[in-house]
Amino acid sequence: SYSSSSLLTLSDIGLHVSSFQQVLIDFGCGFGVGSCIVLLMFACEWRMGWIRIVGFWENVVKEEVFWINFGWDVLFHLGVSFNEEVMLRGWMFTLGCHGLLTFEQFRSYHPSTAANIAITSSILLQSTLFAFLHISSPGSSAISLLNLFLGGIAASLNVMVAPGGSLWLGMGWHFGWNISMGHVLGRSTSGIPMSCKVVSVIPRPIAVSSSSLPSSLDEKEKKRISYEKYHGGTFGPEQGVLAPLAYLLGMVMVVWLYGWEHFVEWRERLVMIDVTQSN
Repeated sequence: SYSSSSLLTLSDIGLHVSSFQQVLIDFGCGFGVGSCIVLLMFACEWRMGWIRIVGFWENVVKEEVFWINFGWDVLFHLGVSFNEEVMLRGWMFTLGCHGLLTFEQFRSYHPSTAANIAITSSILLQSTLFAFLHISSPGSSAISLLNLFLGGIAASLNVMVAPGGSLWLGMGWHFGWNISMGHVLGRSTSGIPMSCKVVSVIPRPIAVSSSSLPSSLDEKEKKRISYEKYHGGTFGPEQGVLAPLAYLLGMVMVVWLYGWEHFVEWRERLVMIDVTQSN
């Protein structure tokens, strides 16, 4: 539970360990959900002809060893997942909810209403920051930012439904999403360059609008117009049309796995904090 002292603990930001087994379960469930929805996106993109598989077990630098590169990429994405989840979902979202309830303006609301406002405000704030952290990524656009905003909402749900509001579920989702998308299935992850990939694909063909195609092209050639607006181009699937559906499916899967029991407990703790502050 949230510490009322001035000193924060790891539990306050969702890094508590009730048992090592529970950490593995939560991380594993998150990894499974994140990987599964990426695989479904990939299958749809391939089936629709937006991408084409051109090889397997590919290094960007041919002379390098695939498994050494892959190992470093695993460590890299574990670090990214840990850092972003702690900063955004631990500090900004979880502590944001508690911090907002300390404001005098919230004292005029019923504790339940105040908790709902704090939750909604913190979700919006951290999701906005999460999106804008990627604004300088290669290929970023307004669409990618909107999709990532929805991804931030999904990440907030991971915290709320996990036992004790822990971050391990979200870290597993984040890691599974990144490593599966970029280094297993060969798709760009927020425009991040990759050193190796299990499956090598090419989005086809290059960006071009149908209106700019020469009139001399026959119908067969015209069908080869760019699918970039569908598959996300340089930025990757997080800018594609399937990303919102993937995030929504992931949220459904998480709720199916964990239910609403832990969310009710997590929210009740917020309500009690507001009651304590009011008294």
